[in-house]
Amino acid sequence: MQTIHLIDNIFIENGTLRTYDREGKETIVFLKRGDLVGKCAVYSLMMMLILHKRINRDDLLSKVNCEVPPYIKELKKQFLLRTKRGYSMRSLRDKLLLSFNNHIPVEVFSIRNFVEDDLRKLHSMIKKQLDAEWPVQIGFSFPQGKVGHSVVAVGYTMYGRKLRLFCLDPAFDLEYTSMWNNIIDINMDYDNLFKLDFNHNVTVAVHVNSILLINDKPDLPFEPEGKDSFLPF
Repeated sequence: MQTIHLIDNIFIENGTLRTYDREGKETIVFLKRGDLVGKCAVYSLMMMLILHKRINRDDLLSKVNCEVPPYIKELKKQFLLRTKRGYSMRSLRDKLLLSFNNHIPVEVFSIRNFVEDDLRKLHSMIKKQLDAEWPVQIGFSFPQGKVGHSVVAVGYTMYGRKLRLFCLDPAFDLEYTSMWNNIIDINMDYDNLFKLDFNHNVTVAVHVNSILLINDKPDLPFEPEGKDSFLPF
């Protein structure tokens, strides 16, 4: 029998997926495209920060900033008050560090080629982070073009030689009582490195090639000193 492992800081309440926010109060986790300004990479990053108790969902949706910490004002300035064609994971990391004045332990790992050592490292990092009860921001590209997408993995199961990821995808609705709304299968058959991964929502092969992780140890933010900083999404 397959065992599904989900991170432990999510739960269903009144039919919606929730966690505890930076103030220890229940908050809705999911953000769908249209709730905020920006591309899917920004939505996924904001869900990551909610799950890591760095921000409240209302911090993002409220237009009143007077009562939020300075780092949240900077976060909104960097990601929500300006438009951009897309972000790479590295540019997301750079802007996140700028917002938190470098006081957030964020790590990015990306691959460009189907090299076994890099693939094994990428897959191991994903699984270890989920085993540590924290989400993983996943970036993937479509082999037919330069378009990419970003989702948040909140759980997994092993399905043969596949690492099956249960994800929050800002491009789709999250149904009532659901804990995920997309499934990404990662190929772990290292004898067949050119077999692509698979996005179940749109039933198409993809290449999972980058991740963003936030360390589980809290690190208090300070007011940023300021200045400004492409997965193509």
